[in-house]
This record gives sequence, structure tokens and C-alpha cells, in this order.
Amino acid sequence: MMFVKKLFDFYIKSSFHLGICVVSLYLISIFKLQIDLNYYILVCLFSSTIVVYNFIKYASTLPYYFFVNNAPIKKIQILSFFMGFFLLYSLFFLSLEALFFGFILFLICILYVFPINHSISNFRNRSKIKIFLVAICWSGSTVIFPFIESNSKDYGDLILLFLQFFLFVIVYTMPFEIRDLKYDSNDLKTIPQIYGINNSKYISYVLIFIFISISVFSNGRSVDLISDLLISLILIFITYITKENQTKYFSSFWVESLPVYWLIIQFILFNRIV
Repeated sequence: MMFVKKLFDFYIKSSFHLGICVVSLYLISIFKLQIDLNYYILVCLFSSTIVVYNFIKYASTLPYYFFVNNAPIKKIQILSFFMGFFLLYSLFFLSLEALFFGFILFLICILYVFPINHSISNFRNRSKIKIFLVAICWSGSTVIFPFIESNSKDYGDLILLFLQFFLFVIVYTMPFEIRDLKYDSNDLKTIPQIYGINNSKYISYVLIFIFISISVFSNGRSVDLISDLLISLILIFITYITKENQTKYFSSFWVESLPVYWLIIQFILFNRIV
């Protein structure tokens, strides 16, 4: 059992689970946009999530991150290095337009960790914008990035889905913000720091309402509307039970798995309706 627990902890801490969640959002996105699955984008998103997120999490230990002797971090470093090869391989098969957009997202991730200069702090430590940058990167990489590669011209659906994913990620991230209240500097001015836990939940409920309203008025397929309604109910439940003192895996696994739940719902509904 100890081995299983250690393996599971590595699965979480190495961002492997996070990579699966990002891929899940990508699969939901292409299903909603009705564009073809691109395996190179799938590999790119999965591998880049592991590489970038592990770098963000452990970059504060630079240059220790590159010359590490700590066994658990060393394993994460090896995994990230290994996934970096898959990332580079996938880039050779993507269009210049998609690569350019991906590079912009990559720059945002770099500036999230490193300051522009000594007088300006990095994006992660800039007040009030942390959660919005995360939402932009996740929505951009799982909606706009595959849309550009597909050469689709249905910009109306693109904008609506981007807004939906943007709202989803903000609500999805709120339990993490509440969990980190005891650790985050007051200078960050996160939503829970400014408005408190209860008011932050009310904000999430409003965003969920807007999320589902977009689905209702977008004239999409019935399977999309039903899946959006069901994931909204799960979001409401998760938001309601969220508290500052959380169990070890509440946010890092159960909340983080929300895109996976959404994909499973979509898959089940599609197969039943079709």
C-alpha cells in the first residue's frame, strides 16, 4: 500500500494528472467545435503541461532545479526532461500559425515565473491577475490553439467556447485559491483574499450561471447542453463543499479532475444519444 501511495503522490506532484486534465479539455473542445482530433496537438498539450508546470512549481529553487539531489524531485525532473523530447517532436508537425500562438502562451508562462526586469515582479506575484492568466493559458491552449491548427473559420463558436472555458477555469481554480489562503501573500489580492470565502463562492455561482447561459443561447447540440448542465451542477457542488482546511487530495485530485468528469459525461451522453 505504501508503494501505491507513493506512486499516486508522484502522479499528482509530477503534473501527470494535470496533463490528463488539459488533454480532457482539449478533447471536449474539439468535440464541441466539431474539428478533427490532432494527435500531435494532443502530445504537445500533454507534454508541455508536464514540462511547464513542473518548471513553474520548482523554478523557485533555481539553479537547484537543474542540479538536484533530492530523490522525489529528481524523478520529476527526469520525467519532465523525457516529456520535453515528445514536446519538441510534436512541434515539427504543427503549422507556423499554431506555433506562433503557442509561443505567446509560452511567454506568458515564463513571465509567470520570471520578472520582466528587477523593478517589476513576475506575473504570479502581481496582484489580482494570477487566476485570470491561468484561465487565459488553459482556454487559449485547449480552444484557440487547436482551432488555429484546424484552419476552421467558425469564429462565432470559437469565441463562445473560449468564454465558456475561461469561466470554467476560473471557477475550477477557486478551490485552489481558497486552499492557499493560509500560504499566499496578502499582496497577491486573490479573489478569496479580497472578498472572503463565502463571497468568492457567490462569485463562482454567478460565473457558473453565465457559463451555462452561454450554452443555452449558443444553439449548440443537445448533447453539449446536457453535458454543460451536468458539469455545472458538479461545479456548484464542488464550490459549495470547498473550505480553507481541505483534505490532502481534495483540490489536487478531486477538484483537478473536473475536466475528466466533463469528458466522461460528454462521452457517455454522445454514445447514448447517437
